[in-house]
Parts: sequence; C-alpha cells; structure tokens
Amino acid sequence: MKHRSLFFILFFSPFILFSQTGTQEPGIEKITWTKKADFPGSSRNEGIGFSIGSKGYFGVGQKQVELFVYKSYTDFWEYDSETNTWTQKSDFPGKERLGTQGFLVHGKIYVGLGYFIAPYGANAGSNEYLTDLYAFDPAVNTWSKKNDKQIEGGSIFFTIKDTAYAVNPEYRVLKKYNPLTDAWTENNWTKKAIAPNYANIIGNNINFSLKEKEYIITTIKKKGNYINQLWEFDPHTITWNQKNDLPLPGNDTLNAFSLGEKGYVRRGGNDFLEYDPAVDAWITKKEIPAENKYFSKTFSIGEKIYGFSKHKFWEFIP
Repeated sequence: MKHRSLFFILFFSPFILFSQTGTQEPGIEKITWTKKADFPGSSRNEGIGFSIGSKGYFGVGQKQVELFVYKSYTDFWEYDSETNTWTQKSDFPGKERLGTQGFLVHGKIYVGLGYFIAPYGANAGSNEYLTDLYAFDPAVNTWSKKNDKQIEGGSIFFTIKDTAYAVNPEYRVLKKYNPLTDAWTENNWTKKAIAPNYANIIGNNINFSLKEKEYIITTIKKKGNYINQLWEFDPHTITWNQKNDLPLPGNDTLNAFSLGEKGYVRRGGNDFLEYDPAVDAWITKKEIPAENKYFSKTFSIGEKIYGFSKHKFWEFIP
C-alpha cells in the first residue's frame, strides 16, 4: 500500500527580506512572493504545518541520507507572522518516524501515525506503520497522549468546521473525531459506491478543503503519461463525486492547498493551477518563478500562504 499523508513540507535557508512579483498579464492576478526569516531548524521534507491566529506551527519531518535510511526529526517550532520570528517549542514526544500525519481541531494540533522503513534484514525497504497520536496545546506548550485505537495508517486527515475526519479509501471508511470525549466514530461506504482507487492516491499534499467538502487528487499513469483526477468527498453524506480532471499534462509531484473559496495546486516544479468549485473549472495561473520552484505550503495565515522553496521560507499571495 502506498503511503499518503496530509500536511507536509520542504526546506529552509538564510534571512533576506524582499518582494518579488512577475509582470502582470491581462486576466491574470498578480502573484506576490516575500522572503521571510529563515527557519532555525534543520532542512527536511514532509514536516507538519498548521496555523492558529497570527502564528504558524511547523515541525517533525524527515530527510533521506542514504538508501532506506532517513533522518527523522521531533522538534516543533512556532512562527510569529507579526514579528517575523521563530521560537522553538516542546519536542514531539513520540518516536521518530516518516510520513507523520496531523490535523488541527479546537485550537490543538494533533500529530502522530506515520511509519518507518526497515533498513536491514529480510524486511529491508518495507514500511512498518505506527498508530500513536498526541495533541499539542500551544497555550501551555505541552503534549498529551490521545486515543489511537480506531485509526489506521494510510488515512487522509482533514478538518472541516473544527471537526476532524480520517478517510481511508482502501478500507472504504470515514472516521470522525470528538476531541471532548477523545473518541472516534466510524462509517463506511460499499464496494459498489463510486469512489477513487486508493492505489491512485500517490504522494503527499494531494488534498484541500472547500465549503465543508474535501477534494483529493489522484494520479493515474496511462501509456507513459500521467492523468490527475479530482474527487470531491462529502463527509456528511459519505459520498464521492468525480469532478473535472486537472489540465494535461499530469504529474505525480503535487502540492495542494486552499485559500478562501478556491483550491490551488503546484504541480511539478512551477505549474500553478486554481480550482473554482462553483463552476468545477481549473484555471492555469501565472507560472511560479524559478526562485520559488517546488514551493510547498506549510500553513496559511489570513490571506497569505507560508511555505518553503529551495531551502528558503516564503510568504505567498496567490
């Protein structure tokens, strides 16, 4: 089974502050990039990022050092968008891991699950999944162990209206989390129901939330070419609807997120798309500049997106 994870990220670097804008073309909104304070921790992939108020939170993640061998991190950081500064918080208490999952609900950040790769022996290269889950409370800078008995690796986590969900297309199951009782409730859809093939859910950062629905991008390879399909999931009715595909050519390297009433996808190095659910249509936006190639979102604050590109931390206004 391919591993999927929600919320993730890339790299870091030195502090310089400037704004970068491309030439505005007719019918295309200006895209603004601003270099922000460099991240004090080590560079990494697949970190977890969320925002609460004017502050963003980022941490954990991994970095490959050789075949089947990864360096994993447990540090956790707070970014203050008003002062443009980073502050280290309490480390994640769980075991170091790859593909860490997370979600935000009721002002707390939940982190856990993931997997590690056996580096040696008969199982070398195989994934061994973890199921532990912890909640971070920024108000008191502490972590607490949470109920992980009813969730599986490979689930896609998302939050809608301060309610957390875990959907798993492989097992055709949706689980809803109640933070007050620390309990998960379960609902299923049938084999005959229309739904995406879990084998086509590849990589990280492939989902975004809009208007109480979750959107998931799948990747299908046909005759050497990729096709990216868009699926809409309604957690209230537990139903899937296939929407319009992303424009060709497809790609298996995606970074999806939402802002306001639109969804956005950075595909490949600098292909940038906008999705409007009101008309089920994709618009090709201005290409991401070379300086910001492979931009990956960490969190959003207000109408601004924050993330990493080429080891640098950026503020991005689509």
